[in-house]
Amino acid sequence: MKSSAILLTLCCLIAGVTLAYATAQDPQEKSELKPAAKQKAKEDQTDSELSFEPVDNMHHFMEYIALPRYRSLKKLLAGDAPANRKAWKPIKSDALILTETAALLAERVPEGATAEQAAQWRQLSHDVYTAGKATYKSAGDFDAVKKNYGLMIDSCNKCHQAFADGKYQLKK
Repeated sequence: MKSSAILLTLCCLIAGVTLAYATAQDPQEKSELKPAAKQKAKEDQTDSELSFEPVDNMHHFMEYIALPRYRSLKKLLAGDAPANRKAWKPIKSDALILTETAALLAERVPEGATAEQAAQWRQLSHDVYTAGKATYKSAGDFDAVKKNYGLMIDSCNKCHQAFADGKYQLKK
């Protein structure tokens, strides 16, 4: 047993020395390279060059992100009030995802929208966001969550009325 411990210690020591030797640099050289590398990275990717363009169209964004969370939350709120803190987690999760989705949507104004339509889009997104945030924050009070959820769905439907010709109306 004692020889195994000695062998293990020796292996660790050899590995440590090997690693230190392989990564050793002149301290002067190290301090000069680091800021230059950071500056080069900054030059290569400025804020104006960063792009977060939509990966797919709005319909798919809503179908793959918002719709599953809406369905889950609707089902959770159709049942009884959660019995404990752990049981509130799925409700909080769905509410948070829908709220943050509304924040993302605010920046994805439909292509070709007029300035007035863009303002309406942002306002409706903010209405969904505000009601979603209230839904999330009221977790623990089942009646308040259901009320705020209803306000969120009303806001979603107003947006669908304005921008999807009334299609995709959600039920509470």
